[in-house]
Amino acid sequence: MAIYLRAPRLSPIGFSSLALGIAAILGAAAAVAQETPLQEVVVTASALRESPLDVAQPTDVVSGDDLRRQIESSIGETLSHELGVSSTYFGPSASRPVIRGLSGDRVQMLEDGLSALDVSGLSQDHAVSLESVISDQIEIIKGPASLLYGSGAAGGLVNMVSNRIPRKQAAAAVTGAAEVRGASATGELTGAVSLNGGSGNVAWHADYFDRQTDDVRIAGLAESKALRQQLLDAGETPSDARDRVANSASDTSGGAFGLSLVGDSGFGGVSYSHFATTYGIPVEEAAFIDMQQDRFDLNGEWRPSMAAIDAIRVRGAYNDYTHTEFEAPGVPGTEFFQTAYDLRVAVDHHFGEWRGTVGAQYLDIDFKAIGEEAYVPPSLTKGMSLFAFEERHFDQWTVELGARAENQTVDPEAGLGLDAYDKTAVNLSAGVVWKFVPDYALAFNVTRTARHAQAAELYADGPHIAAGRVEVGDPSLDIEDAVTADVALRHTGDGLTWTLSAFYNDYSSYIYLNPTGSTQEIAPGEELPVFQALQGGAKLYGYEAEVLYPLDLSNGSTLEFRLASDYVRGKLKDGGNLPQMPSQRFGGGLHYEQGTWHAGVEAFYNLKQGRIAQYELPTDAYTAVNADVSTRMQVGDTTLFVFLRGNNLLDEEIRQASSPLKDRVPLPGRSVSAGVRVSF
Repeated sequence: MAIYLRAPRLSPIGFSSLALGIAAILGAAAAVAQETPLQEVVVTASALRESPLDVAQPTDVVSGDDLRRQIESSIGETLSHELGVSSTYFGPSASRPVIRGLSGDRVQMLEDGLSALDVSGLSQDHAVSLESVISDQIEIIKGPASLLYGSGAAGGLVNMVSNRIPRKQAAAAVTGAAEVRGASATGELTGAVSLNGGSGNVAWHADYFDRQTDDVRIAGLAESKALRQQLLDAGETPSDARDRVANSASDTSGGAFGLSLVGDSGFGGVSYSHFATTYGIPVEEAAFIDMQQDRFDLNGEWRPSMAAIDAIRVRGAYNDYTHTEFEAPGVPGTEFFQTAYDLRVAVDHHFGEWRGTVGAQYLDIDFKAIGEEAYVPPSLTKGMSLFAFEERHFDQWTVELGARAENQTVDPEAGLGLDAYDKTAVNLSAGVVWKFVPDYALAFNVTRTARHAQAAELYADGPHIAAGRVEVGDPSLDIEDAVTADVALRHTGDGLTWTLSAFYNDYSSYIYLNPTGSTQEIAPGEELPVFQALQGGAKLYGYEAEVLYPLDLSNGSTLEFRLASDYVRGKLKDGGNLPQMPSQRFGGGLHYEQGTWHAGVEAFYNLKQGRIAQYELPTDAYTAVNADVSTRMQVGDTTLFVFLRGNNLLDEEIRQASSPLKDRVPLPGRSVSAGVRVSF
């Protein structure tokens, strides 16, 4: 785990919580802890596939039993409990991760190192085509990751790692796992199976999953107190909907098959995957989205016997994506079509004491939206990038340097009279890790990030119904520039583990939608506010802090104490707050291990979010209490992993401040989840 420190101009609330975290960590550090081995974790999305503890970039990995216990019906909710991460919760199916207050086209969603190639970044009601239940681990890079992955990762990335293209020879003719899980608040029932096998140099993989959810059960009224009061003040009648979020059910399935040739000097393989989901739009009475994605991937690695070349890696993906927004069953509305290619080549090398990677990436996206609510015109986006990353160790020091040049063109459909976008963005990065004494490290990373304006920001012109506004783009938008710095102090190795981190993002040309104060009639008697794309200075800063302190008990069991907190503040330099900023939270938990048994309970208090943008409503404070118990059992050559988890045990009315639907769609009420995973 990794957390990173810098604390610029924290609010009194932010400073006091950080001070409490520091006090708790220093107090715990004074205790004598037992030696505890650390699990080796490799971040495949990092430049040189290293441990999170060895890189300057803030990185977390969720894998193993921890991942299986926290999987939800969307990747956003699966990761929303991680420090520095929230979600755009648009119901149980459409929920995208928010990293340090940034989301959408600033947070890249990857599958095995390549873009998900869906349209989830275009609108928050669009689901992500990544499925947690078939993943082996999920990697989170917090802060700019555009150096390796391009403009869309300016705020961070999430990489879902799977074995869909096998990279090693098969351990047996057939191995695999099957899983069944369910949850009471969403009525979820999920089944999944993953198989691996092969013979000699041939290895294959196959997986399939199916999930169904019902309308979400909530604690109390669907509309927030703030919204109800606003409606009453305007002479309108609030909704009396309660206990359930209408039109929030879903049906999702998908699968993949992959085949590889694996040898002593590398591997090469291909895979085909399909993802399909149908889910309701909670804020609309009968509207729903029917989405399909077909995807072909290739992945290869060659480790030649050459003096300076360690490996040559090639990854590619082709995507055919469609989704239809139905106004009601049998009444299709807007249709989205996207075909895309993503190809990257990287050469890992070493020269003397330096080692690194250089490469190129090509991206081609053909996007079309057809229908009355198609507020973004068809466009063709192409990107070509060159990147390099180098690293050197100097005794206690590790130095990291990187650069990326990325040209992007966006050509709107001919005949619309819109100017094309053609610009080159340059990203630079420098970082150091100083292991000044054993088990202690100080990491510092500074990045000059440049993000290209996207088609919706450039050319949007019409009602965006799901967001409840009319959006107007600006074809003259420039590249979004920022300087980001983060620093972390980490301690591991003697049983006690703690991290303190902070970050500061200084944007000189942040792209945002600004309310104009005017409205536009979209239907007789129905008007929506008009928002215009603008650029201006902005800054985001905050911290993350965590301490883990395990105690070895006399009966061979372990009790681990955890304290944690995170905070982000986002505002425009000319005045005003950035919208949908996550609220500050702090809390802790206890985790007990006895043989193959695990039991844990955690409680986190989320403060009221009152620093809001224009036309946004404040979000009330709440306490989230979760608990889980799990065990592993060996039956012959088969391993059973059984878990039981309780979420929101206090049945609180939880509204995610980072969700555009927070005032109409709260998170699920008290819920019990259970599942069994069989590995063979």
